[in-house]
Amino acid sequence: MGLDLLAACGTTATTPGVVTATVNTLPPRTNPGAQYVFKQVIQQFEKAYPNEKIVGKTDPYVPATFFAKVAARQAEDATQTFFTEPPLMISKHVVADITSLAKGWKYWSSYNTGIASIVTDPSTGKIYGVPQNGYALALLFNRKLFTAAGLNPDKPPATWDDFRSAAKALTSSSVAGYAEPSITNQGGWRFTNWMYSAGGDMQSADGTKATFNSDKGVAVLQLLKNMRFTDKSTTKQQGFVQDNILPLLASGKVAMAIMAPDQLNALKTVYGADLNDFGLGAMPQNGGNAALTGGNIFVFNPKSSQDVIKAAFDYVIYSNFDLNVLESSLAQQAAAGQVVGAPTSVSSNRSRLSMPNMPLYRCRTTRLLSTQQSRCALSHARRRRKCTLRLILPCKRC
Repeated sequence: MGLDLLAACGTTATTPGVVTATVNTLPPRTNPGAQYVFKQVIQQFEKAYPNEKIVGKTDPYVPATFFAKVAARQAEDATQTFFTEPPLMISKHVVADITSLAKGWKYWSSYNTGIASIVTDPSTGKIYGVPQNGYALALLFNRKLFTAAGLNPDKPPATWDDFRSAAKALTSSSVAGYAEPSITNQGGWRFTNWMYSAGGDMQSADGTKATFNSDKGVAVLQLLKNMRFTDKSTTKQQGFVQDNILPLLASGKVAMAIMAPDQLNALKTVYGADLNDFGLGAMPQNGGNAALTGGNIFVFNPKSSQDVIKAAFDYVIYSNFDLNVLESSLAQQAAAGQVVGAPTSVSSNRSRLSMPNMPLYRCRTTRLLSTQQSRCALSHARRRRKCTLRLILPCKRC
């Protein structure tokens, strides 16, 4: 029986003296390699914490249903969610106060204060989550198609004009130069990213006024309109989410897309892409020096008992921040065919983009490893492995 079935209704079998906690991050059956690594880490955790048991569920966070699940006692004890969610969760009291657990962890103070503030109630200073990792949107492109179109795959487009020209050059009867997601809130997500690259913003600094109805906002839409209807360099079909675009990238039917680097694993393991054929470039700019950043955070169920919350917290810390566990997990990921060493963001050739490279911690050290870029450094330092992805600007160890 799969781990996800063991907690089908949010309840689990109990063993006297053992506390059981559920987490929502069991990978889907379509990615058996990731499932294997996940279960191995749980086994290691339960040996290290014999009185605590973890049950995984394949239940990704969905904003539309999460609040109802908490009210109905159907939410997992630990839920992986997005950077954007904690402020509303905190205000609606659907996440547990973990201040004592967080401050009892010796590395909590090492978080970048901007990152820590996402899970902190500004009015009380109480802590409601654990930031896990971060990313920034970047340009994912097919190196083979670049070469075939006479473009230099080691110099991806750095400006909007270069990007538009590249998409046009890459387009043929069988290949679309670019694909853009636009439904289920992903259109607004990507529009925000384009606005940042234009030097614009979605709202005023004080948060009281929308500012996207501006010359910069119009320029974003005009760029995409020109590519769609004048250049005909985008996919004819529209209404995509990024999961629709991944198989098109893998099969060579789309040459470029704006993606978070964490999609590389699915590109390889689910859709069978050869990552040696792909590269990552910084988000093309048009007067800005930024790209949209995001990441994952673990929050905890306020209806769970304190000992269950502690078990879930212990697992989150163990599986994401213990150096020995990361070392073992990297080896297991590589052996299971997973992507190891992918970056979280890419610097531009001109300067460091302001948002993508915001560190998760005040100072990165070998004791504090959470982001994939840090894991890449660890992998190289310990195993001298080559990156599985050919990067434009790789990390210092690559």
